[in-house]
Amino acid sequence: MTNRLPLGTLTGASLIIVAVAVAAIVLGRPGPAPTVGASASPPAVAVASNPPAESSSPAPSTTPTPTATPKPTATPKPTVAPCDPAGLAARITLWEGAAGNRIATVELKNTGTSDCILGDRSRPKLLGGDGSVLIDGKETTTSHELVMAPGVIHTTLVDVANYCGPAPVAPVTVAFQFANGEVRATPLSPTDATVPPCNGPGQPAQIDMHPWSS
Repeated sequence: MTNRLPLGTLTGASLIIVAVAVAAIVLGRPGPAPTVGASASPPAVAVASNPPAESSSPAPSTTPTPTATPKPTATPKPTVAPCDPAGLAARITLWEGAAGNRIATVELKNTGTSDCILGDRSRPKLLGGDGSVLIDGKETTTSHELVMAPGVIHTTLVDVANYCGPAPVAPVTVAFQFANGEVRATPLSPTDATVPPCNGPGQPAQIDMHPWSS
């Protein structure tokens, strides 16, 4: 053959044809062509997050601290003193007679401003209007006491018998002897001269009282 192409020309034409064919193949595939020489990305690896480290300090206690209960303070009771005769008022409200005796009903009132203690019995006396003692009673012992509030009234019966002395000076009344003084009752009337009859000159006169009662 007289018209032969040079060898280098044929080789270059062949390379062009091959490149066009490869390009046609690449353009005919869907999606982007992989980059020649690029390495595939490694798959993502999930990294577990570590939980926060627990504190070594002990958790605060939720138990409430007990509160000490204060002890109640005892309130001292006020001291009640014995009744002062100056703060007492007595009066005879009635005289009655029975079988040679005479019985007086007597009221006793606390005219003071505070409570006071009264023994349920006192030493009684029958007095004449001139203050003379017509019949003197005996000392009494008692274990019972009464608390008299202001304005409170107690009553008693006083029994007298066998008075053989001279006629008394009016008004006759009854008195009560306390350890700290005497209370004389107001007579039934300014002219009252009540005394028991004489049952026997050789016999002693007598006077007794019932316990005070409200």
